[in-house]
Amino acid sequence: MFAGILLSVMASCVFGVLSYYSVLLLPLNGFGIVAWRVVFTTGMLLLVMSLGRFWPLFIAQFRSLLQQKHGLLMAIGGTALLSVQLALFGWAPINGEGQALAMGYFLLPLTLVLTGRVIYGERLTPMRRAAVACASVGVLAGLVTTGGFSLVSLIVMLGYPPYFLLRKRLPLNALNGVFTENLLLVPVAILILFYQSFNPAFFAQHQQGAWLLLCGLGIVSATALLCYMGASRKLPMVLFGLLGYVEPLLLFVVALLIGETMTVQHLWTYIPIWLAVLCLVAEGVRKLLRQQRSG
Repeated sequence: MFAGILLSVMASCVFGVLSYYSVLLLPLNGFGIVAWRVVFTTGMLLLVMSLGRFWPLFIAQFRSLLQQKHGLLMAIGGTALLSVQLALFGWAPINGEGQALAMGYFLLPLTLVLTGRVIYGERLTPMRRAAVACASVGVLAGLVTTGGFSLVSLIVMLGYPPYFLLRKRLPLNALNGVFTENLLLVPVAILILFYQSFNPAFFAQHQQGAWLLLCGLGIVSATALLCYMGASRKLPMVLFGLLGYVEPLLLFVVALLIGETMTVQHLWTYIPIWLAVLCLVAEGVRKLLRQQRSG
């Protein structure tokens, strides 16, 4: 369980870096960022697979996927759902929708908690109930101050749960799952880059540094996805969802760093969210103390 929590926190931190990274990639648009991200993430994963000698396990698990009823269809469906989220993640920060993206990630944990309760029958501890209550207050305040759901927020909160449900049914570990999804996306990414003439303005502006930026994009993206999928497979859906509140806090900070403003209304959203995260931290500390006493 501790490994899953650590992976979730690491994923949130790296996704925060990835959100800010989009600004460094201007003048690329959202689709260009996603396309290069897929290509270089796949390249980094190929390197990891080769250096770690993970190919035999990948081949065995991929064969199991092909033998599973509707396995390949579920993998393609999950990849399609993920591609929408990747495109949105690259597009929103550079188009003034960073806070709407953050709100979507605020709403997502609640939909994941609901998914865990309804689909898997997972129970909430008292501290997790308190976290859900605090988070619900924050989300409701955010919806009131922003005037309701934006399309960006809705896509995030409703798009991820079916993706995670599909991923949990596939016989692929975190590395092989992320690698398979990126392989499926590579042809689409190349078509996008071909349509955009491989973004000559980006290379003209950044010159030799362009390739370093793209390599960095691949490293950061691969790290974030591996940590995130590793956490999703190791943790109950309810806890995985609640830990997701670390990420939107970081996304909001990134939105401020790239020029969006914070108002008093935002505090009505973020203070309850911070309290929700503190509830989870308190529960974790209490468990560690109990383990030390019993040990």
